[in-house]
Parts: sequence; C-alpha cells; structure tokens
Amino acid sequence: MVTRVCIDPGHGMSNRTRGVFDPGAVHVEAGVRFEEATIALKYGLTLKDEFRARGVAVFMTRDDAEDHAPVGQRAANAQNAGCDLFISLHLNDFDDDAANGVEVLFRGDDDKPLAVQIQKAMIAATKLRDRGIKQRTDLAVLKFDGRAVLIELGFIANDKDRDTLLNPQIRAAVCKAIADVAVAG
Repeated sequence: MVTRVCIDPGHGMSNRTRGVFDPGAVHVEAGVRFEEATIALKYGLTLKDEFRARGVAVFMTRDDAEDHAPVGQRAANAQNAGCDLFISLHLNDFDDDAANGVEVLFRGDDDKPLAVQIQKAMIAATKLRDRGIKQRTDLAVLKFDGRAVLIELGFIANDKDRDTLLNPQIRAAVCKAIADVAVAG
C-alpha cells in the first residue's frame, strides 16, 4: 500500500547545474516554444492532486520552475521524506519528429509489475503508441530505495503526442490512471 509518494517532474532549476534552469527537451513549433520541464511540471501538479484526493501523502521534488532540484539528490530527498514510491515524469525527444509513443522505465524486478500496469493505463488514457517498458539501471532518479518508475509521457517534437499531452482532459485522465494504478498496486 502506498502511504507517501514522491512525484518528480523532470528537469527544472539546478537539475544539472546549480542556479541554471534545465528545460529538458525543447521543441519550437510555429514560433511557440515547448519545454519538457514545463509540461512535466503540469502533469506533476495534477498528479499530486490525484494522490491527495485518495488520501496519499505527496512529496514533490519541485513545485515550480524556481525550486532547486539537483537530479543526483532527488531519490535521496524522496527517501529522507519517507516515500515508498517514486514516480518521475518526462517527455522523450528524438532527432526524427516522427518518433512517438509512451514508455515506462524501471530499475529492477520489484518495479516491473508497476511499470507494466502504468504502461497499460497510459496507453488507455492517451491512445498513443505503446513503446513498452524498458529496464534502466543507470538513471539517478531510479536509484530510489523502493518502487520507482520513470514515465516518458510521449515525444515533445511529435505533433500528435505533444497535442495530446497538452490537452487538459488528457492530462487529467493520465494522472487519474497513474494514481489509480499506484494506489491499487
């Protein structure tokens, strides 16, 4: 049972360099700049509300664009906050704008069932391409001592993925689906 979840909206202030905002993946379309850090934060704040509505305590690695959140300290900060689940939110990027879809990254066998269930829920909520789950043992945020997943919500440069993810109704559905899976599992 999840009692306290860490929500990690990827990138942001001091992510890699102290005092420098890391936007993550960036895409400019028709003069409009889209930043991974900004989209991930919107998802993180919505997900926080979903967990709190279910009575689950939430620790955020960052609540806004100004919070200092070094990537190498995020898992330890969540551990120190007493979290028993770590969810990191990101958007993928690739040189080819045709790249698309959702994937969930996980560290080890204990995390795999959660990754499978979140992946299924993400596909149902977004109707985006299923890129599957992938094991990654090298990511700092997945070094959390407990269940941890990194969700790649979609590709920022792909028009369909980005338009889907920017839709507030889709964001609400995705966050509800993630919280439902996490609380059930």
